[in-house]
Amino acid sequence: MLPDVRKTPFPPLYAITDDRSSRTPAEQVRYLGDLGFPLVQLRCKRLSSEQFQGQIQQALEESRAAGHWPRVCLNDRIDLLKKIPAGLQPWGLHLGQEDTPVSEALALATPGLRLGLSSHIEAHWRHLPEEVHHVGVGPIYKPRSKPSSWAPLGWDGFRKAIQILGSRTQPIIAIGGLHLQDLERAYGAGADSVAMITELSSATHPERLLWEAQQERWHVRPLNLKQGVVLIGHSGSGKTSLGQDLAQRLRLAFVDLDHAIEKKTNQSISELFENQGEATFRKLEYQVALENLKPGQVIALGGGAWHQSDLRLHIKALSLPVVVLAEPPRRCWTRLQSSPSRPLARSESDFLARCAQRAVDLQDLDEIYSCGRSTDDLANLLTYN
Repeated sequence: MLPDVRKTPFPPLYAITDDRSSRTPAEQVRYLGDLGFPLVQLRCKRLSSEQFQGQIQQALEESRAAGHWPRVCLNDRIDLLKKIPAGLQPWGLHLGQEDTPVSEALALATPGLRLGLSSHIEAHWRHLPEEVHHVGVGPIYKPRSKPSSWAPLGWDGFRKAIQILGSRTQPIIAIGGLHLQDLERAYGAGADSVAMITELSSATHPERLLWEAQQERWHVRPLNLKQGVVLIGHSGSGKTSLGQDLAQRLRLAFVDLDHAIEKKTNQSISELFENQGEATFRKLEYQVALENLKPGQVIALGGGAWHQSDLRLHIKALSLPVVVLAEPPRRCWTRLQSSPSRPLARSESDFLARCAQRAVDLQDLDEIYSCGRSTDDLANLLTYN
């Protein structure tokens, strides 16, 4: 039986760039992000430090310009991390056992950087530093993308690691030579995520792997939505459509916070922004939330609601699961073009900059990825039992 511990949320499939790809590392990050991958590890062993530095900066600049999507984790190179311009800090830094010690990396890192660490033997698992955000365990099989000095663990060795690490809140990532057919076994054994390099880079449709991964993980570890759920995400991510479908399936009331505001004021959201300004609208949004939101509902929040700290506290007090409908901001912007009356849909650059600013509040929460699937598919996924 797996330990019953609430882990820090982590994507079900951890995408890592492949040195053997015809695309540059930065191009791979952009490509995977456009397909819907929320997090990509930027890894490259074949370029010079100067060339890799250029790839890092390109990937981070493009991520920021795309609404801080995808999040980027830098592999190993703490020396290059120090050369990244202000305002372009990556989401995380992944270290191997032979790389910079965690204590030294923490001393050099800027605040908010998440540290990942590979682990391979019992001593690594028993002495995992508390400061580590997520931990890779493996290799399960002999890696196909690079030579490894560590013996493969197999699934028995992986389960041993899970028993040792089970009481820790850090998400555990299965690493090393994994295939699509390993997903069910990995999550069933206790993995929170599965790292892939070769399987992804050789796939004709990598987004299908992400869909399969999240489907397998939701099946192994579904959320309890019987008392309701709060859906958050950027404007245009599809929260209202998904919320209506979920409410019908769960036989719960559906509340769209923006619609509740329009009903109370007899004005559209666009009119409220234009006539009263955003600051006044946010106060009204908070007031209407207090009046309308309660347990036993499926709740869809407006794009900016979650980013009010007082409103976040109120929503958390409802003790409902909070799920981010995590869509690439550019995909959200494309959808918003069919609703030009939305107040924040006037300029693509402004919209993406706002998404980048808000991205920090959407991290470390449960996410669901559409991967080009329908609302019906997403609702099926969340209500599977």
